Amino acid sequence: MEKKTVVVGMSGGVDSSVAAYLLKEQGYNVIGLTMKHWEGMESLENTEKKCCTLDNVNDAKRVCDDLEIPHYVVNFKKDFKDLVIDYFVDEYQKGNTPNPCVVCNRYIKMGKLIDFAEEIGADYVATGHYAILKDGMLYKGLDEKKDQAYFLAQVKKEYMKKLMFPLGEYTKDKIREMAERMKVRTYAKKDSQEICFIEDDDYKRFLTEVTNGDIERKGNIVHINGEILGKHNGTAFYTIGQRKGLGISYPTPLYVLGMDTKKNEVIVGDNEKLFSEEITCKDINLLGVDTIEELDNIECYIKSRSRDTLHKAKLSIVNENQIKIVLIDNLVRAVTPGQLAVFYAEDGLVLGSGFIF
Repeated sequence: MEKKTVVVGMSGGVDSSVAAYLLKEQGYNVIGLTMKHWEGMESLENTEKKCCTLDNVNDAKRVCDDLEIPHYVVNFKKDFKDLVIDYFVDEYQKGNTPNPCVVCNRYIKMGKLIDFAEEIGADYVATGHYAILKDGMLYKGLDEKKDQAYFLAQVKKEYMKKLMFPLGEYTKDKIREMAERMKVRTYAKKDSQEICFIEDDDYKRFLTEVTNGDIERKGNIVHINGEILGKHNGTAFYTIGQRKGLGISYPTPLYVLGMDTKKNEVIVGDNEKLFSEEITCKDINLLGVDTIEELDNIECYIKSRSRDTLHKAKLSIVNENQIKIVLIDNLVRAVTPGQLAVFYAEDGLVLGSGFIF
């Protein structure tokens, strides 16, 4: 039987390194590929926090050398800027809180990377995501704390048959144990954190720089009852559910409830006002079903953010591109426009997803 070829997205971290080791052990022809996808990555040296620094590219190459497999670096910087960074900035300007990892997975990691693999004649693309694929269907990974199926829920359904997630059946602790036992040089490396293209994790500075200061528009912080309580420097610098850093005093604790970008106001109120029994989402991506009608009136479980717990809910179709989610057992706190709502079946199958608005 002819060996199948797999392109493994190599970040230089422990997860993608073990994925490559496991696939080679299983008998595949493995090719390591690292993506250059944002300006400034060559000069960034803090390898403990970012997924695509020059040091991490070199780590990926060393792992490939250890495995005696080819390693390539592909430049996706323009695509990443056009499809991810511009989206990130635009969402904040609209008063939303974007999820760049979801968009990157859809268009870059599981989009451009698959295009590249097809160009070189590879059969599959693999990554170190903690998710499970069965018969072309996406499921939550075994490790509940590492449910990265959430971040993959906007990947096109037709791409699933081209993907492999070798780590989905393992916990993170088990992967580190395996990495040490297999003498993977990155076994002790810390996980990457925060947004990869913001070097110091200061997204306020980043947004100010890329918009030449236009995003800094002073306005009022307004209580939900209409009382003006203070000033803000830009609605983009606040997120729903935020309590700290408001710079205002009030007899009771106040939280950000939302942003009115037309009036340039940050709306605040009591914590109890943050709980919702309904969520509406758009830009629906179907994964576990073929038509949106199959989701109408079904009961399932939803997440409204990556670190959320599962909530039992009922879905109803608004139109061909919008779904309303009605919570059944409990309310959801701090529902945030721009974040992704993901729908799961009881067995962990990802039915689909949509962006909250």
